[in-house]
Amino acid sequence: MKRGRPVVSLGIVSLITVFTILLLAVFSVLSLSGSRSDSVLSDRAAHAVSDYYAAEAQAEQRLQELSAIAASDAEAPLSERLEAAGFEIAVDTSYPGTVVVYDTTIDDRRVLRAEVGIGEQGEVERLYRQTILPGQ
Repeated sequence: MKRGRPVVSLGIVSLITVFTILLLAVFSVLSLSGSRSDSVLSDRAAHAVSDYYAAEAQAEQRLQELSAIAASDAEAPLSERLEAAGFEIAVDTSYPGTVVVYDTTIDDRRVLRAEVGIGEQGEVERLYRQTILPGQ
């Protein structure tokens, strides 16, 4: 008795298997590449956020220092005490008291700028705090 030819030959099955394995390998490499880039991006974002909050903490410490200077009853004028402590006094402002501006470095591309008003009685008030580029 003669055998009939199989409907599906062995060569086609082997080609489909090789193609499927190749396709799975390509998708796994793409998946690994995408997850690595996502990991790098999330590490950068976490580093940027931690740098920002570290600068925010430093700015708060400077604000506490400014409050202590404003509350002290020294014989020297307030502007002299502020300049001696390294604070910059803003001029030409509409605020009725003294306006102090200070910068805190976040990283090499960003600076946290704070503007604080000191009233006639020595009360300290935050006017604004903003992230800017250095040199602005």
